Amino acid sequence: MHRPAQRRLRAFSLVEMMIVVAIIGIMAMMASPVLKSVNESAKDSTAQRNAQNLAQLSATLHQIGIAHVLPESLGGVEATARLLREGVIVDTGTWKDQEFSLILSDDEITRAAEYLDVVYDTHEIRLIYAGPMRT
Repeated sequence: MHRPAQRRLRAFSLVEMMIVVAIIGIMAMMASPVLKSVNESAKDSTAQRNAQNLAQLSATLHQIGIAHVLPESLGGVEATARLLREGVIVDTGTWKDQEFSLILSDDEITRAAEYLDVVYDTHEIRLIYAGPMRT
């Protein structure tokens, strides 16, 4: 009597599975620094853009004669950025009752402050962008 041929099922062994998992783990470890670098670069670009926006807002307030920069003894650049986040309402002139503000988180303000300096002009102090120029 002839027996029908049995089909032999082939599966991965535990050792083969462990090797695949180890290779994936090694590849993930190698990619991690690259991804971290890309993330930091994106955060720096955002911080620079926020700093430029804060400097532009400060220049606008300076041009219309609104005192808004806090001295270093009261927190300097970061405190001024927080003030601008809360909003400055113009009380006289053409811009009367207009509010000037930027929506930024505390972390965004802290990072943007690294790219800002205070300039002391003859009549007013204001923030200026002191980082790399936007391309």
